[in-house]
This record gives sequence, C-alpha cells and structure tokens, in this order.
Amino acid sequence: MPKIQTYSILSLGLLALSACQGGSAPDGELAVKDTAKVQQAVETPVSRVTAQPTWVGYLKVRSRSSGSWTTPTTANRQWKTSYSFVSPVVVTMIPASMFALVDIKPGFSSFDVVDDSTFQGTSILKHVAKCFRATPGNFAFMQFPSDGSYSFQPAPFNGSTCWGTGTQGGVTTPSNVGWHAYNTMSFANEFVFPVPAVDEPLRLHHTKHFITVNGAIVQSVPSPLPYGTMPVEWDFEWDLMPEDPDVDLVLSADGYENWLPKATISPGGVSLTSSTQIEPGSTLVVKAKAEPKDPSLPTVAMKQVTFLLESSNLPGIAMNRTPQDLVMNSDNADLSFEQDRNAAYGLNFVDPSTVETPFGSFTEATSEVSSFDFGGYGQIMAVGITENDRMVYSRIKDPSATPGFPLPPVEGSLLLPKRVASSYIADSWKLDENSMLKQDDDDSDALPSFMQNTHQGDALSLFEEYRGFIIKGAHVRTKPSEPDYFLEDKIDTAVSIAGIGRFANATSLKVRLLGSMDYLLMSRVINANHEGGVHNGNKYFVRMRLESGRKGTSEAVGGPGTPKFIDRIAIADDTRAGTWVSTIAHELGHTANLPHHGEGGFLRALWTSEPGSFNTMENAIDPASLGSGTVRVNPTSLFTQEAPTLDSGSQEMMIGGRCFENNTGGIYSGDVTCIMRSQAQAYIPSADGQRDIRRTVTEPDGTALCKSKDGTGFNAGGANSRYGDATEGRGECAQKVCVNDNHVHAGYAESACTLLRAVN
Repeated sequence: MPKIQTYSILSLGLLALSACQGGSAPDGELAVKDTAKVQQAVETPVSRVTAQPTWVGYLKVRSRSSGSWTTPTTANRQWKTSYSFVSPVVVTMIPASMFALVDIKPGFSSFDVVDDSTFQGTSILKHVAKCFRATPGNFAFMQFPSDGSYSFQPAPFNGSTCWGTGTQGGVTTPSNVGWHAYNTMSFANEFVFPVPAVDEPLRLHHTKHFITVNGAIVQSVPSPLPYGTMPVEWDFEWDLMPEDPDVDLVLSADGYENWLPKATISPGGVSLTSSTQIEPGSTLVVKAKAEPKDPSLPTVAMKQVTFLLESSNLPGIAMNRTPQDLVMNSDNADLSFEQDRNAAYGLNFVDPSTVETPFGSFTEATSEVSSFDFGGYGQIMAVGITENDRMVYSRIKDPSATPGFPLPPVEGSLLLPKRVASSYIADSWKLDENSMLKQDDDDSDALPSFMQNTHQGDALSLFEEYRGFIIKGAHVRTKPSEPDYFLEDKIDTAVSIAGIGRFANATSLKVRLLGSMDYLLMSRVINANHEGGVHNGNKYFVRMRLESGRKGTSEAVGGPGTPKFIDRIAIADDTRAGTWVSTIAHELGHTANLPHHGEGGFLRALWTSEPGSFNTMENAIDPASLGSGTVRVNPTSLFTQEAPTLDSGSQEMMIGGRCFENNTGGIYSGDVTCIMRSQAQAYIPSADGQRDIRRTVTEPDGTALCKSKDGTGFNAGGANSRYGDATEGRGECAQKVCVNDNHVHAGYAESACTLLRAVN
C-alpha cells in the first residue's frame, strides 16, 4: 500500500479516537479542533523538509567525453574533453507550495577541450580550450512529487563558456567553446530521489551518474563508436542540510597575503607534475573556523567539515615546453590535496579535490593545499555540519575591512593564490612588480624613455611573465617592466658571452640564455604551455651557432625582423680576428628588427703584392655583384696607421666607400658608435681623383644604438666624411628595437648603392 494511503488511514483512526473522548463540547466544534490537532501531529518526510525555510550546501558536476570516428571519405575526428563545476547552493522553500527555489551561487568551472578533425592525415579543423574560470550564478527549482521524494534538476553549465582557439587552414583565431547541454525536462525522471524518513537526519546528499549519446541516455558507450555519435558522461553530487543561521564558517590561510604557487624541479631540470613522484613546490595551510554571528553568543561546535578544492590544470609547470612535458600526466591538477599531508591534520582523504574531518566535535578544521605549478590558481570552499545537525557553507573575511576594525565575513570562496576574481595572478607578485592595475593580458613592457621607442611589449602576457620559465634547471618569473629576449647560444664561449652582453647593453633588452632541455627541438615557441592561462600570441626564441664554409660572412637568417622570422644566427667560424664580439652583437641586432645603416657600400677584395714593384694589386672577390677589374694601389697612398701585412703575398680585405646614388654610405655609414654599423679594414676616399687610393684603418666597434641617421665621428661633415649619413629610413636604431612577434613591420626597402671606385 502506498505511504500516502497509510497516512490517510492513520488520520481517520485518530479522528475516531478523539470523538470517543469528546466531553461536553458541541460535536461540530470538537471535530474541528481535534482535526487541526491531528493534522499538526502527522508529519510526512516531505513536510519535514519543506518546514525548514533554508537549506545550504554545495553542488559538484563532473562531465567528460572522448572518442574518435572515421567518415567514409577517410576524414577523422578525435576528441578528449572534460568539464567540472563546483558552487555553494542555497535552497529557499516556498511556503504553501510543493516547490523550492534553488540559488546556485557563483562558482568556478574548468574546461579542457581538444577536438581535432583531420583529412588524409592533415588537420583541417582543431579546437583547443583549457581554462578555469568564475561561473555566474544560476537558478533551478526543487519539486516534491510525493510525500517521500524530491526532484532536483541542476544546470550549472548554462552560460559557462571558455575562450580557446580554433585552427582551420593553418590560421588560428580565438574560439569560444561551450559545454554539452542536456534537456532537463526530458531527464526529469532521472533526478527524483527519496527524502529522509521521519526518523532519519535531515540531509539531501545524493549523486547521479548517466551517459548520453546524441542527447539520449544510454547504459554504456557503444564500441566501436558509430560515425557521428558523441557520448558524454555526467556525474552530479550535491549535499544539502538546513541552514544554521547563527554560525559562520570562516576560511583563512596562514601566509595567505604572500603565498605563491610553485612546483618542484628535479635535478637536471627534469620537471615532473605528479604528486606521487615529487614534493610540491609550495603548500598553503587553510583553516575553517566556526564563529557565532553574534559575538556575544558562545561558539557552536562542528560535527564535520568538508573542504572542496577546484584547480586549474595548466600544461607543464611553467610557460616553456620541455621534452619532459611529453611524458607528464596532463590530468593532474595544479593545486590538490595530498593524502598524507592532510592525514596529519586528522582529515579523511576523499579525492585530490576533497578532504573532510571525521565526525566529532570541534570549532576549527585545518587542511593543506599543495601546489605543483608555478602559475596554478583555483579556489577553496568548505561546508560544515553543526552539532544541532544543520549546515553552513564557508565565507571569507571581508577584503574591504580595515586592519583592527573587522567586518562580518562575506560570501565567496577563498581564491588561490590571493587575487581578485578577474585575475589568475597573485596580488603579492603584482604589488612587487608595480602592476596592481594591470590586466592579465597586459603586455606593456617598455624600453627606457631615452630610446624613444614605441614598440611596446615582448609578446608575453602579464600572466605568462608571472608563471615564468624553467631556464637551465631554475625557475624564473620574468618582469613586466622589461622586454624579454630568449636565446640559445650554441657557441657558448667567452667571446659569444661578450657579444651577447654588448647586444643586451645596447638594446636594453633582458636576454635569457636557454639550456638544451628548455624547449622542444621542433619548435622555437618559448611560451607553448599557454592553454588555460592568458595568451596574447606566441613568443619565439633565437638559436645562434657556428657554421663553416661561410667565407667570413655571418648572417641572421631571415632578418632583420622579430625573433619569429629568424631561422638562426649563423656565425662564420672564420670570422675575422678581433671582430667576434662586434659581429655577434651586430647579428643579434638583426633579430630585434634592426637593419643595416644602408645597403652595399663595400668591396671584398684580395690584395696581392706585385712582384718587383711597390704596388699592390686589388681584385674583387665577388665580381658578379661588386664589379670586376683590378686596381693598382700604390703603397705611398696607403694610410700607414695599419699598413696591410700580406700573408704569403696576399690578403683579403673589407673595403668601404660611398654610394654613387646619394653620396652617402652603405653598411659603414651613420653613427660610428652603433652596433649596427660594420667596420671596414680600408676605405676609398670620396674626393675626385683619389678613388684609386686605399687607406687602411682600424675602425672602432659600436657599443650602443644610434638615435639618428646622421653620421658621427669620421662619418660627420657631409661631403668630406668617410661614409656619410645612414640611408633614409635607416639609422635611428634605438627607435626600431622590437622583439614582440605580435607587431607587424613593413620591412626595410633596399636602396641601390653603386660603390664609388676607380678601376684601372
């Protein structure tokens, strides 16, 4: 017999018993009064629930989907996605109805999406999204279809989306990814649960698991997966109890103001993220303390406290992708509860996101959060059951309170690390870097004002600077106040270090020297671990190495340009003695968008002693591009500051001069202190009648960057200068420095230069 019929029969029996004991009151009056008494005395399971005006607790949702299928045309789609959500919940009963309003408070959701469609082995459409973000609040309804049941159909993912990327035809653009939906009306019967019996504690703690395929519930995922089908697995959990209106459960953390997430780097720079393999880089002790809302009242003890942690899941442990990233377990959260650490506080381990006290009596509970990433972020909340079998969900101290003048706690989870809800970056780091007002995507790194440079940023977002990089086995958080430049120096000698230092000093760039384990061999992207963070675009590093067979000519292959366009810096292994440092600084300049001061204006020639004569014969080494013909150079016309020493009767020389087209110079022109001006071994006087003269010189190395195209030193003086001003559009190197690959530069137009040179 249904329960409702049982209660009806019981009511009739009680009414009959009351009538037999009626006394002298009129029958009608007695019947009315005693009926009211009987109705108050009969308590159903649902009436016990609806009699409590407010219920509180939490809601957790976990969902995932993965699979692959192939079309008849050999197109393939494979995906692996997951979603999670956690939020406080407040249920308000609506008097005189069988409904309750469910307020799903603002919470946090986590996305991890990789969906790749390929055709004949080539990706044609790929979506990638990974984020942990605040989720707006939502409303749902609770209903009571019978005296012994309730229905609850939460849909916390409505409006919850994640910005990722979509790549099609080799072009990557921002893409907004949403989660799968299910029809709450169609699945209403799946969310009907029993309420506690009249002799059981008032608690609505239930879970629901089901699988949908194309919107319909199935018992299991079909295998093999038919073409066009996409299974989605769902897990719901909620825990609700009547609210204790007199108690606050306040979260706090030791050292919260300055705590930063960190990871542990094993010896040799090998980075692991699994908590079963290494120790966390940092931990945070979080406390939940029961406090009476009225300070004059005694503290109510707790029977149990449950801590709930939600975390980001960033790839790797820092921004650069290393070979170890390929074998890391990408399913590990950046922040998690470790069993042993929390056992030390007497907590039971449920899973890496949940720990709880055993049942007892206490006013404070303590947990410990472990960090396995230098940029991990998340939030923690708690729910407590008081000794009078009621529940409270945690609050936090009012951040607007003045020290010494506390305010009542406010709604909200404890954000990890201490940060504002709109940011993933620790407030303490922002404060140290004078960046409190900057957004996570800020890229306002600027060179010193004296450079008058307007190429802002270095292609790293503020979040990426904060999360940092693993460089030669150590972690470095870069600074948002200085543009960063990443370089792999395969030469690694005293002269290469000196050349790099000269480049860094001249450009005011912060040069980061990489080790061989700090990147993947097939990629020069140094911020590749960007999914789930805040990313403005790829940041590239530059490779520099020695190469043979270059005949003394070094080259920044692909330059001038920003690092993205530089295939490599090839330093000739037969670089002229005494010019190694200047050559390296100069070629590095080409990778920071710096051009020569002009094109051409030089001659590579072989000087040979003329037997039986005091003359020297000059022959162009590259006659096809530099002009043919032999010049007889009389030693009496040579400037004796550096008379050439002919080795075995010959010597190769770099000879500079002016250009016929504009009477200025080429690569040797402009400001003589600039690293982008090359140094000649000899020059051709520009005056008429002297162009068969060669004056050997030792020209000084540049150590700075020019701010004007005007010639200085021996290049000053207009028509009487050695090489003249830099070509129009060249020079002004300090204003041209740029290592931000997100900037688009038009390039530098080549200018013709016919060398003023007499040929006999």
